[in-house]
Amino acid sequence: MKEALTLLAVFAHPDDESFGPAATLAKYVAQGVRITLICATRGEAGEISDPSLTTPETLGRVREEELRCACRVIGIQGLRFLGYRDGQLSGYDPQEVEGKVVRAIREVKPQVVLTFGPDGISGHLDHIATGKATTDAFFSAGDEERFSEHMAEGLSPHEAEKLYYVAVPRSRFRAMSLDLPGTCDDRITTVIDVVPFLEVKKRAVACHKTQLPPGNIFAQMSDEEMRRWWGKEHFVLAASRTGFPSEVETDLFWGLGK
Repeated sequence: MKEALTLLAVFAHPDDESFGPAATLAKYVAQGVRITLICATRGEAGEISDPSLTTPETLGRVREEELRCACRVIGIQGLRFLGYRDGQLSGYDPQEVEGKVVRAIREVKPQVVLTFGPDGISGHLDHIATGKATTDAFFSAGDEERFSEHMAEGLSPHEAEKLYYVAVPRSRFRAMSLDLPGTCDDRITTVIDVVPFLEVKKRAVACHKTQLPPGNIFAQMSDEEMRRWWGKEHFVLAASRTGFPSEVETDLFWGLGK
C-alpha cells in the first residue's frame, strides 16, 4: 500500500495557520494528506478584541480553543503545543526549541515541513524564532547523532523531503496598502490556487474571535476581493532533497509521487 503523504506545519501562535496558509492546508486535507500542526505558544500576549470574550489571565486557554476550532474547520488531524510563552520565544534556548521540533519530525515523519521564513512575514520575533528552530530541525532530524536521546526512546532519524516557508509577495502588501515587508516577488517558488477553499479559510479565521476586531480585512472583503487577493497562496521552497523545479511550482508535493 502506498504510504500516505504527511505535512507538518510549525507556527508560533494560534491564528498563524488561518491568516496564513489555511486554504492550502484545507486543499491538501481534501486530497487525503495527513496534516499535523505545531503551535509554539498559546498566544497569551495577544490582543483582546472584545473584553466579553476573555481576560488577559484566560486568554491563552481561550486562544487554544480557538485554534482547535480552526483545526476542525480546516481538517487538521494533529495539534501539538510546545508550551512556550507568547512574545518570549526568542529568549528560550534555541537548541531546546529545535529539539522539540526534531522530536515531532521523527514522530510524525512528514514528507513536507512548512514554517516561517527568516523575515517571519511580519518581522515578529516569535515567528522568526519558530522558523529558525524548524529550519534547523529539518536538517537535524535525519542525523542520529543530533538529539540522540530520542533513539533511546525508540524513535529513529527521519529526513523530510522538502522545507517550505510561508510567504506573502511584497507586491501584494503594497497593492493592499499594508505596511508589511512581505517576500520579494522573485523569491516566490510555489503558488497554490486555493479559490475553492477560500470559504474554509474565512471560517477558520472566524474561529479566532479574540483576534478579530470589527472590520477585520477578511470580514470586509467581498467574494470577488477574496479571490483577487487571497485566491493564491505563496511559498518559498527553502530546502529540498528531491531537487528544485525549473519553473514556479503549483504543488508542495511536487516530485514526491503525489
